[in-house]
This record gives sequence, structure tokens and C-alpha cells, in this order.
Amino acid sequence: MKKIKLGVWIVTLSIAAMGLAGCGKKTEVETEATTEMTTEASVEQTTEATTEEIRHEGIYNDLTGVWETDRTEPYGRPISVMMNNISDAMPQCGIGEADVVYEMVVEGSITRLLAIFSDYSNIERLGSIRSCRPYYVTVSMEYDAIYMHYGQSPQGETKLETSGIDNLSGLSAEGNVTYYRSTDRVAPHNVFTNPEMIQAGIDYMGYSTEHYYGFESMFSFHDEITPLEGGETANKITTDYKINHPWFEYHADDGLYYRFQYNTEHIDGNTNEQIAFENIIVQFAHYSDLDSEGRQQIDLVGSGSGLYATNGKIIPITWQKTSENAQTKFFTEDGEELLLNPGKTWVAVFESENTNGVTWE
Repeated sequence: MKKIKLGVWIVTLSIAAMGLAGCGKKTEVETEATTEMTTEASVEQTTEATTEEIRHEGIYNDLTGVWETDRTEPYGRPISVMMNNISDAMPQCGIGEADVVYEMVVEGSITRLLAIFSDYSNIERLGSIRSCRPYYVTVSMEYDAIYMHYGQSPQGETKLETSGIDNLSGLSAEGNVTYYRSTDRVAPHNVFTNPEMIQAGIDYMGYSTEHYYGFESMFSFHDEITPLEGGETANKITTDYKINHPWFEYHADDGLYYRFQYNTEHIDGNTNEQIAFENIIVQFAHYSDLDSEGRQQIDLVGSGSGLYATNGKIIPITWQKTSENAQTKFFTEDGEELLLNPGKTWVAVFESENTNGVTWE
């Protein structure tokens, strides 16, 4: 707004100078010009101030694009948690509180979830928690998240060491204060944590809970829920991973996609409620075997195609990640950056050689 004020000041000086040259008499045209300029500036200033007040009411959650009016403290770094997704580990606890969830395949064709939380202070029980794979580290770094895992594959261990990511390992010294084994599950599906233990682990390692200087949010959002232009109807979206065969069903009454897997509702064990998301992203990427155990390599650096669904519609998108340390960016078909609707997001990283495994109706 400084430019506007300066413009008014310059015009006023010019008019004043003309007035002096004309023996102190202002013409009707000059007076109208000054009034019009001042009025326009005043209206623009008022409009901008009103808009800014509306958009900045509350605390911004950069994982969801939501301004939260019931929160007083700014968000710091999120945590990203390796969550078990095998049928023996159901129901997961705390998954419904995640702002963003990634699903990717590990050995044996099962999937594991990377759940990313901006706020974990009220999660009474979080888990069960499993071991690291390298591509989950890659994703966690994009969010500047503190990465939580219990164990790691050989490739995961190398990735942890070479990346330097802040992580809380269940097999290192900090694991003693960060995790516990519950008595209501059998190992290895019984590793859990809670807010106090997470904080104890962070304090033990001396990790900062603030983003590094210059950090930029992973996603960009609309200011409010905005219908997709074009696209196809997508009231049911199936991402047909081989073991859990998950799908999402759209509820028009609240605008959310509700998740199912293993032929039933995907439930949070803390609340007994079905988990649901505003946004569904499918990112097609190349999978390949790393070793005789069937551990996977997923090519997350590069570019590819994908899909974006929200409010019962789905459109094709593309993605690009220029380096291991860059963030993945998503684009619409016309090359514009993808804007998500405010809310929670599920990202399914699906095999690019099997795009017909993702269907909608």
C-alpha cells in the first residue's frame, strides 16, 4: 500500500504546484482528480485490510491450508510417523489426526503409511509404528519433519545416515524414552508412543521444533473450498494395492472421501471413527526390486503423471521433483501449480506400470 500512498502524495503535490502557478485557484477538474484519487486509494486500502483480516484470523496450518481460530500458538515442525498397515495391526491409533498421509508399497506387496502431524499434543496413543524404508525418508525431508520409526532396512539405515534427517529411532538410545510396547498386541505390531514420549525423544536428541530458515510449505491451497473445473465424476476411487485393496467413497454431505481397506472401513482405534480426507492425490512412480527380499526402490526424483480428486471430481495432473533435496511439485494439465482445497490430504504413490490399478466411478 506504500505505492498507493506515494501516488496520492505526488498527485497532490502536482495539483498544489499548478494551484500556485494559477494564483492559488484550483480548477474543477483538478479538484475532481484529487478527490477521485484519494477515494480510490481509500477504498483499495479498506478492501485489502478487510481481506487480510479475514485470511489471517487464527493460526495457519500449512499442511491443511486451514486457518484455525481455536489455536493460539503457531505450528512448528511436524512429525512424520512410520505406521504399520498390515491387517494384524489394525486398528491403527491416531491415524485420524494426521494432516497428510502417504501410502507406499514395501516388501511382500504390503503397504506402510507415513502419517504427518502438525499437532500431536492430544493423541493419547499413536501407532503401531514400524521400520524405516528410504523413500519415506525422502518424503519426510520435503516437510522438514522429525521422522519416527522403529528399526530400518539396510537401505533405510544408509538413507538415514546420508540424509542427516532428524529422526527418532526405536533401536537407538532415544528409543527407550520415545516408544513403548503395548500388551494388547503381539510383536512386532505393538510399538506405540504418546505426546509426552515424543517430546522426551525430541528433547533427548536436542532437535529444534522450528522449521529451518527459508522453509516453504509443501502444498499450495485455495482460500476456500473451490470446485474443480472440468474433471470426471469420482464418487468412488479405488487404489488397488495387492494386499489391502483400498478405496475411498465420497460423501456429498460433508465433502470428504472416506477410506476403506481389507474390505471394511478404515478406523482410528482411538476414536472408533472412519478416517476421511478432503483431497486425494495419486502419484504414479516407478517401482523396482532392490534385493532378494523384495525390498522396493521408488523413483521419486524426476517427473510423472498423477490424479487429483476433491469434492467428487477427479482430474489428471503431473508431478516433478528436480533433486533428492527438492520438494515434489504438482501441476494441472495446463502447467499451472495445483491448488488443493483446504483440508487433509491422502497421497497414494502407485506403480506407474500399473496405472489401470487406479479406477473411479
